[in-house]
Amino acid sequence: MPYICENELISIYNSLESKFINAGLEPEIALIRDYMLKIKVSENDRALGKLIIDYSPKKQSYNFRRDSDLSEEQFTRIIELLGQSDKLKEKSGSVGKTIKKQKSNVPEITVSTSYYAYVDGSFIEGSTGYGAVILKEGKIAAELSVKVDSEEAFASRQVGGEIRAVIEVLEWCKKEKVKEITIFYDFQNIEKWATGEFRTNTPMTQAYKDYIDNCGISIIWQKVDSHTGVELNDRADELAKNGARSNL
Repeated sequence: MPYICENELISIYNSLESKFINAGLEPEIALIRDYMLKIKVSENDRALGKLIIDYSPKKQSYNFRRDSDLSEEQFTRIIELLGQSDKLKEKSGSVGKTIKKQKSNVPEITVSTSYYAYVDGSFIEGSTGYGAVILKEGKIAAELSVKVDSEEAFASRQVGGEIRAVIEVLEWCKKEKVKEITIFYDFQNIEKWATGEFRTNTPMTQAYKDYIDNCGISIIWQKVDSHTGVELNDRADELAKNGARSNL
């Protein structure tokens, strides 16, 4: 089943392919989703990381951001080699770019920690996915979007994705030696199970609480309402849906 804007994304890639090659870079499509394309970029047979293109059908335009395996220095260099520097200024959700303020009708969100993340889970056509946006001092440091392959996740529908999103954010924190993070969520059980306020009655929720108790990372929990215009929460939701759609 083709993705919604697959043809448009392929057309964008085709228009850029020769520019990559002329700049001495080796592009390869790594992933396509409804509105997003990931390009694996190599140079002299050495992988540099993945460049992400986000397409807006409403505006009929696209912008660039980098995946977590592409350094900010290489990202800027690649964009300059492609002659696309103007698009660096247009994407509010790009890695390494300060996030815009929320819309005026959305409550202002304040964070006391340097690192914070928005997490979400999704269940689509029998598949569970998780999504997360991780930020450092208001700039996106990483985005996570993966399908959850387990019988427990399938049985629990999107809950398995909600739990996995938190765990993967904390795994990222361990890798980056982050000791404290604020986690924004819209499914209240995520916090209640972790803090012991709700009983953990299944092996999955019990394993989740055990992980939280022993991860060694201080967590500040922050509830947000879903689908109320909180841009980064909506982005986490989109990433979770993309994860669930993987390999469909």
